[in-house]
Amino acid sequence: MGDSLVLEHRAFPLRPAPDPTTSFQGTYREQAWARCGQMAEPDGIAFNPWPHLDHYPNWSLPGLEAAKCAALQGIDAFDRLHPRLYRAFFTEGRNIADPNEVVKIADEAGLDVERFVADFRAGAGRAGVIKDYTEAVEEGVRSIPTVVFPETGRALVGLVDLSQYRAAIEEASR
Repeated sequence: MGDSLVLEHRAFPLRPAPDPTTSFQGTYREQAWARCGQMAEPDGIAFNPWPHLDHYPNWSLPGLEAAKCAALQGIDAFDRLHPRLYRAFFTEGRNIADPNEVVKIADEAGLDVERFVADFRAGAGRAGVIKDYTEAVEEGVRSIPTVVFPETGRALVGLVDLSQYRAAIEEASR
């Protein structure tokens, strides 16, 4: 589709408030993580099991806010931080619910860290996360990923095969 394909990332907090009872081992999270790892392996993407069995990140808001704060520095900053957050969490076992860890990751991604910290600590990303979440709920989104093709109204929900994305893109381009 060349330049006509626009991918707009939107936040959908699975745990918008901290939940101290959240765990990993023996839960659906562990099963989904393993399935993602199997599907991503051919592409060289590693989903390493969460290594810290005594704790699991208990909310998703800090990582989502971080991505919004990076976007305030421009699309290039967002494009550096967003996948870096995923790698930190799913591959490196880093807690992206910890604001201090998020700041370290932003620094590693080459963001203007002083600006990032000021925006992050001021809550500059939170309104965008809440807006995205509210709109998603109003549209019936209940899980991630959910990819909506506005041209057709088609939505791909959950972990789906690449062929389904290709078909949806082809359908939207007509």
